[in-house]
Amino acid sequence: MMKSLSLPLRFGQPAVHYGRGFLLPLILLAAWWIVARFHLVSALLLPKPEAVVATFVTLFQNNLLWSSLECSLELVVYGFLLGAGGGLLFGTLMGMSRTLEKMGMPLFNVIRQVPLVAWIPLLILWCGIGQPAKIIFIAVGASYPVVLNTLAGIRGVPKDYLEVAHVFQYSRLKLWKRVLLPAALPSIFTGIRLSLSKSWTMVIGAEAFMANVSTGIGNLMVEGGEQFRMDVVIVCIIVIGVIGLAMNQALRLFERHFLRWKSGFNVENA
Repeated sequence: MMKSLSLPLRFGQPAVHYGRGFLLPLILLAAWWIVARFHLVSALLLPKPEAVVATFVTLFQNNLLWSSLECSLELVVYGFLLGAGGGLLFGTLMGMSRTLEKMGMPLFNVIRQVPLVAWIPLLILWCGIGQPAKIIFIAVGASYPVVLNTLAGIRGVPKDYLEVAHVFQYSRLKLWKRVLLPAALPSIFTGIRLSLSKSWTMVIGAEAFMANVSTGIGNLMVEGGEQFRMDVVIVCIIVIGVIGLAMNQALRLFERHFLRWKSGFNVENA
C-alpha cells in the first residue's frame, strides 16, 4: 500500500518543484500590474506591463535589441575565453607546484581584493574605451572563479590516485591528463559556470562605464535611463536576466552530459 502511494508523489515532485519557481515571479508581476493600474507610482518611474511588452516588441522589430545583444555576447565570448583559459592555466600550475602556489597565491589574493570597477580608470588610460579594454575587464573578473576552483579541484584529488601515478612513473603531462584533470573536472566546471555568469554581468558594467560608439545591451539600458525611458530599462533588465539564466542552464546541461561517466556526481550539488 505504501509503495503505490509513493509513486505518484515521486512523479509529481518535479512539477511541484518547477511550479514553485514560477510562484514568486507571478506574485511580483501581479503586484506590478496592480501598482501601475491604480497609479500608485508615477508611470514615468514604473510603466505598465503592457507598455513594457510593447517596447520589447518595438525594439525587437527594429533589430535594435538583437544588435545590442550580439555586441554584448561577442564581448562575453572573448572575455570569458581569455579569462577562463588564463585562470585554468594559472590554477593548474599552482595546483601542480607548491612552490608556484606559494609564489603566486599571495599576489593573486591581493589583486582579488581590489573591486573590479577600480580597474576601469587604469584600463581606460592603457587601452582607451574600445573593445580591448572591455574584454580585458571581463577577463579579469572571469579568471577568479576558475583559478580558485581549479586549484581546489587539484588539491582535492585523493592521495591514492597520486600514489598509483607515482608507481607507474607518470610524467607531469600524463599525470595531468590521466589523473588530475578527470578528478578535478567537477570543481573546474563549477568555476567555469561561475566564470561565465560573472562575464555576463561584467559586460553590462563594462558597457555602462566605458561607453563608446558600440551599442551593447548595457549601452541601451544606460541610454534608456538617461532619456527617462523606464520601459526600455525594464526590458533590458528582463532580457539580461533571461539570457544569464539560459547561459547557466545550458552550461549545466553540458556539464551533466560531459560528466555522466563520473559515478555519484550530481551537478545540482556542485
